[in-house]
Amino acid sequence: MARRYLALAMLASALWGVSYPITYLALRLFRINELITLSYLFSTALLLMVLMLHGYDEKSIIKGLLLSPINYVIVYLYTELSGGVGGLTALVSSSYIIPLILIDYINNRSINIRYLISSITLLGALYLLFQGYGDSMYVALLLMIMNLIYTVALTRINDIDIMNFVLGQSLGTLLISYLAIRSPLTLALSLNYLYYPLILALIGNVIPYTLYAESIKRIGPVETSLTSSVETMSSLIASLPIQQLPTNPIAWILLAVSILSLNIELSRNNALREQQLISHYEFVKTGRETTSLNIESGNQVILVNPHLVIKVVGKRKVI
Repeated sequence: MARRYLALAMLASALWGVSYPITYLALRLFRINELITLSYLFSTALLLMVLMLHGYDEKSIIKGLLLSPINYVIVYLYTELSGGVGGLTALVSSSYIIPLILIDYINNRSINIRYLISSITLLGALYLLFQGYGDSMYVALLLMIMNLIYTVALTRINDIDIMNFVLGQSLGTLLISYLAIRSPLTLALSLNYLYYPLILALIGNVIPYTLYAESIKRIGPVETSLTSSVETMSSLIASLPIQQLPTNPIAWILLAVSILSLNIELSRNNALREQQLISHYEFVKTGRETTSLNIESGNQVILVNPHLVIKVVGKRKVI
């Protein structure tokens, strides 16, 4: 179960990575707020059509609206930086993962070595891959703070329908970006190149935000955020038609270690959970009536048939 949601988080990150070079190309034709407005117009329209069958949830939509100002700032800054990110900006803006690890430590009273390895190798790879000058520390810090607030807020929001939440977020971002446009949309130009905002609506908004929010609920904010290593790799590969790949071998090694450390440890954790599940089988009998227990493992509940469980001395055996 956890592996599936980790894969979904990686897919979301990969789609965001692909959206960066597309955004860079689209900015040759659109101003920033024009592109955001059109892409979120398509996002809202697509979600409205899907939710006609799925059903609307007003509370989830309102919660998405409340979080949309933070989303707008993040989208605006990443859109502006899509043409080129310096090493300092990449490092600082992604270092919101460190506070997330600290929060995880406070909650669980234990340090996850895998998180430390993955985060350190990821941040090191980002700096080495995107070395450059002219970085704005203010922009980098603002991005870090906004990413942290967004992720923590998404973790704390309960009882939401993810698609309705993304609809509310898209609608709010659409309204803010439209109000921020200082001059009318160039409709003649927009109609000829609508495929740019339409593609961004799918791979930059609707699909990745839905998968990202669902993954945070299932595997937590740290695990989900660390998949940004996949986002970096997909961005570089998708940008091959317009730029060369960085040639720093150490950076690529660090990036590969960051990705592999998530998957390898996840397999071990799944095996341990299965062993713990077997060890917790219990035999309950009262007089002539034998009842079954619900054995919980994460979000899964396994019903154990009492007639197939035999209690023996020393070990418990399931037949």
